Amino acid sequence: MKRRIFALSMVLLSALMFCGCLDIVTTEGSSIVSDTPSDVAEEVIDSVVTIFVVDSQTNAEITMGSGVCIRDGGYIVTNYHVIYKAEQSNYYSLVVYLNDEDVGYSAQLLWSNSNLDVAIIHCSNTNIPYVNAVDRVFSSENRLQLLEPVISIGTPLNFAYQNSCTFGYVSGLDRYSLSASSAGLSQNVYENLIQHTASISTGNSGGGLFDMQGNLIGLNTLGSNTGNDMYFAVPIYPVLIVLDKVIACENADTQYELPLLGISVVDEIMCEIFGEDIISQEGLYVSQVSGNAEGILQVGDIVVKLSSNDKNFDITCRNDLIYALMQMNSNDTISLEIIRDNAKVNVNVTLS
Repeated sequence: MKRRIFALSMVLLSALMFCGCLDIVTTEGSSIVSDTPSDVAEEVIDSVVTIFVVDSQTNAEITMGSGVCIRDGGYIVTNYHVIYKAEQSNYYSLVVYLNDEDVGYSAQLLWSNSNLDVAIIHCSNTNIPYVNAVDRVFSSENRLQLLEPVISIGTPLNFAYQNSCTFGYVSGLDRYSLSASSAGLSQNVYENLIQHTASISTGNSGGGLFDMQGNLIGLNTLGSNTGNDMYFAVPIYPVLIVLDKVIACENADTQYELPLLGISVVDEIMCEIFGEDIISQEGLYVSQVSGNAEGILQVGDIVVKLSSNDKNFDITCRNDLIYALMQMNSNDTISLEIIRDNAKVNVNVTLS
């Protein structure tokens, strides 16, 4: 008999704005071409799982969320805020439940990023159905369109409603929002969000947002507590950049780490949310310098472009920098175009 367990997740605020674009990436899995939401839901629903953070000593379930399998072998993507307690404490572990199953499977956290609200976990059950995951936010081809239909699948409220499906439309792109704060998890600014109308509730976090071809395009992360039919998903893009690297590191018994530039930054979106007037232009204001960047970058510099190995990235907001660094490796030397004292300057920094 299925357990009926209420769980914690994120509560939510929302706002609006815009950000940049990059190249298409995808994973391979089952795919369909369908005209009906029912066909899409039936095809992809078994790839969506329910995730519990469990106290390893008492077996008490601490928090609950959702996730989606995107690679053969039990590789699951979810929100950082779903699993963060398991990352922060050795006393907590992850347990995954498949659709319509009461048996839980252990899972290991492989990688996460709190700024992007994404995480990759590996389930001990390696036979979970998986789906195509496709970038439709930054891709120059087949970019998401306003009022395009989408489907959300996840476990809202409690386990009794496992893998609920809702239908809606894309209502906005490149949105931003302030996450809710809770014990142990500070407030954060989420950028590049997909706004849609497919209803989600607490527990849907980390569940899939699918297009009508059955592609996973985002992970539901939050909803508005001030407006009806305003829900948000983080794009799947960053997971697709690092997935192969994360799996390769796991196979080598190491853990993938994002290359470090050695700066803390603030962008225009963050200033807008927090009411600061540090920067009122595109680019990143350097607020702190450490590591390899010391003596090269200065507080007050504005980073506007990153280049490495014939790849060029315009840096208009914080996520642009994170996405670019995900495509780099430690010890790569990158070129940064910055604005210093109202003049453009080029500097080189070696990533650590």
